[in-house]
Amino acid sequence: MSPIDWTDVVEQRIREAQERGEFDNLVGQGQPLDLRENPFVRPAWRLAYRILTNAGFSPDWIELDKTVRAELAECRKLLEGQLVWARKVASSGRSDQEPVSGLADLYQWTVARYTTLAERANENIELLNLITPGMFLQRHKICIAEELRRFRRRWPQSRQNPITDPTLFVHRHTSS
Repeated sequence: MSPIDWTDVVEQRIREAQERGEFDNLVGQGQPLDLRENPFVRPAWRLAYRILTNAGFSPDWIELDKTVRAELAECRKLLEGQLVWARKVASSGRSDQEPVSGLADLYQWTVARYTTLAERANENIELLNLITPGMFLQRHKICIAEELRRFRRRWPQSRQNPITDPTLFVHRHTSS
């Protein structure tokens, strides 16, 4: 028999049982299902988990995942915010060298700050990946050098801009 035939057989048997009244007067009939219980928690621990959940606690890996998500958002926000500001400075139309050197300084500061934030996030991602209950819940670490290459490609270009190597400041800030 094919899977389709089995589905038809099962549905037919359910209909027959309903007609005979075998599903009448079941406990909780007509009530919404209580899905608050975690089916992956051993029965002996369910009461403890329910008490902790009601008190606002969650497993360590969930709290750490929240931290990691916030750190990843902070990294993205830093790069995007600095790009917006740098584009405003670059398009200000000033003829002297001040905006250009300011952009170079801003680039260096941004790379250093991003590297610090991303390294901290990667440390938390490593820890998260060790304590999550399943591989599908793990996160990929940030490839700092690649993210900074992308950032550099989007950085405003200028003939006077002395930054040409996207990893110029990466190695200095990533060495431990």
